[in-house]
Order: sequence, then C-alpha cells, then structure tokens
Amino acid sequence: MSIRSKYAIFIILFIAMISCNEENIIGDELNTEIYKIHVSSDSITSLSIFTISEDSLRSDETLNLLLGEINDPQFGQNSGSFITQMTLPSNNIQEISNIVIDSVFIQYTYSELYGEDASPNNFQISVYELSESVYKDSSYYSNYNPAYNNENIAVEHYFVDQDTSESILKVKLLNSFGEKIMNATGTASMVDNLAFLEFLKGLYITASSNNTIMYLNPNADNSRFSIYYHEIGNDTSSNFELEIGGDAARINLFNEKNITDLPLIQSGKAYVQSMAGYKSKIEFNNLDLLQSLFIDKAINRATIEFHCDINEDYPSHNKLYLVRETSDGEIVFLSDFTLEGDAHFGGYKTDNIYKFNITRFFFQLIHNQNYTNKLYLLPAGGSTNANRTILNNSETIINIIYSDI
Repeated sequence: MSIRSKYAIFIILFIAMISCNEENIIGDELNTEIYKIHVSSDSITSLSIFTISEDSLRSDETLNLLLGEINDPQFGQNSGSFITQMTLPSNNIQEISNIVIDSVFIQYTYSELYGEDASPNNFQISVYELSESVYKDSSYYSNYNPAYNNENIAVEHYFVDQDTSESILKVKLLNSFGEKIMNATGTASMVDNLAFLEFLKGLYITASSNNTIMYLNPNADNSRFSIYYHEIGNDTSSNFELEIGGDAARINLFNEKNITDLPLIQSGKAYVQSMAGYKSKIEFNNLDLLQSLFIDKAINRATIEFHCDINEDYPSHNKLYLVRETSDGEIVFLSDFTLEGDAHFGGYKTDNIYKFNITRFFFQLIHNQNYTNKLYLLPAGGSTNANRTILNNSETIINIIYSDI
C-alpha cells in the first residue's frame, strides 16, 4: 500500500460566545457559558490527509454483483467480475432423458448502471466454468484469483428493459453446457447440493465495456439459470432451473489498484473509491496544542466536515464511513457510531458535504494519551458499488462546541 498525496490542513481558532439559552447541544442543561471553536484551514498545522490504495476488500455474499469496466480519467482503470455457484432447486433430481437442448441462459436483474457511458449496449461478456471449488461458509476477498477452464461458454447476450428495477441481462450459453448438466440428472451428482457443487463448481463471469459497470441483483425473482429443452418427438418446451441467489456462494472480483495508477492526482485533493480502490487517511497533528486548549473543557459537540467535487458522469458516494486505527493497527468504528448509532454519527452526503459527529472520539483524543490520532475515510458499500469521491482538503472543517468545567 503506497502513499501518493499528502496535504496538511491548517487551523485558526475563532471563539464566539454563545448564549446559554441556546438550544442544548447534547441534551443536558448547562449552567455555564458555552463556546464554539470553528477550526478552518488557515493557520497552525492540525490535520494531515493522505490518499492510500486499498489492498483488497471482503467481497463474498454481497448485495450486488458488479460487472463491467471503467477507464476513469481521474482514477484510471476499474473493473468488476464475479464468481457464482449454482444450486439445485431440490434434492434428488430425477433423470430427464431423451431430450434435445433448445437453449441455455443465465440471467440477472440489474438496477443501476454506473459510469460516463452508462449503457448496457457496450458489453462483451465471457463466462467460464470454475475448475476449483468455492465455499459459502468461507471468506473471500476482491483479489481472489479463480481457477477456471479456458473455454468461453458465452454465446451472446442481450437486455430486456422493463423498468428501472426489473431490467434484465440475459447471457446465452453453449447448449453443450446444458447437456452436461442434464446428462447428470438421476445420478449421484444430483442427490444434493454438496454432490452437485462437486460436479459443477460454479461460473466465472467477466466483461469488457466502455465506461460502464452494471449492478446485478442475484436474489431478484428474475435472476436465474435456465435450460430449455424438449423431449424427442414432442415439440412442447420445458425448462430446468438452477438457483443463483440464496445459498449460492458469490464473490465480487476487482482489479488491483496502486496509488501510482491515479493519472490526474491533484495537490490539495483526497480520493475515495469503491471496488478496492482508494481511501483517505486523516491524522491529527499538534496534539499537545489541542490538549492544552481543551484539557479543562467539557466537549459538548465536535464535528468534522468533508466537501466533495461534483461530477455528473461519475457520481460521488451517497455515504462514507469514518473509522479509526487502534494502537495495535486494528481498524474499528468510532464509539460515536457504535454507541450513538448511524443517524447520530452521520456520513451521508448532503449538499456535497459529508459531516460526522466525532464528539466521543475527540474527547478521548484530548484525555487519553494512548488514544490513536489516525482516522480513515472509507466508501460505504465498497464491495457493492462503483462510486468514487474527490474531496477538497482545504474545505475540511472541524467544529468544536465546548464549555468551561
């Protein structure tokens, strides 16, 4: 993990007296004067902000499967592919014989397209059969390297547009793949899923596209694997389906990204990207100064705001997470989130600003000499969306409301 950009934020303290009749900040009546410190970007060093590449993300059993690729002018190459198992509709599948395979499809409902050229028409999709098993109860990360057979079994694909929540991607596969499955009906391979997944380990699906990533929903009603066939001497069509949601293991896979891959990194900017892209590291400097200012004060509220650029082609995240690094290097949520809840903690984008309540964190920072001064800004749903965010470091603001003890 390498660091490309570092930006030092500066602070100046503007102290304004607020009437003690002001609406209570945290719910308790205070009988003392309340002061507000506005920490902005002008004077002595307070924060350092770095952009860091993410090694990988846990990406199994995600809500969305991400398929496609983007050549972002500011973030570079970003691609998504995935692995999926297929499971039996029931145990003990009886033999289905004397049939002719008409067609084989795997299809997914998709709810969103992300990218500058967000269109389903520029995809080239490939499907491969796995040669190595994956397991539902195991953990997998976005840099997992699947083993698969060389033959591309995808024939063609097309899209069925119904509405924004029910548009469907249909990928036609080789009939020979369907024959392999149907020939196994009535055998030990169709007794249960344990046996079936040893016989058919799953699929690896990848795509090239022109600046589009598709969000696929494996659990939607119209997401399925289907083999259409008819009995010899009978033109009536039947179908045999396998499940690709529910208990089927799924793993999103993303290309590796390095900080040197950012083509247009700008001074004074910080970068956050989903799909194991980038995160921002924030360090509080001059702790001695902060502690001397606030050691004998009651911290009523402390908030931090991050301002982002607007880009209609590549929308920023709807929500970011702010986490901290412990003294032993573990990444954990702030107690402001774990104890107070999501609504209190914040992080949702409003008017292109991400605002977090860090009161408990700031109190510990001032009073606990062993408390970490390192925070990380991460994408929410980093393994289920393709968003990216560019932050203006010079507009990062900390507001502290305190009272004398």
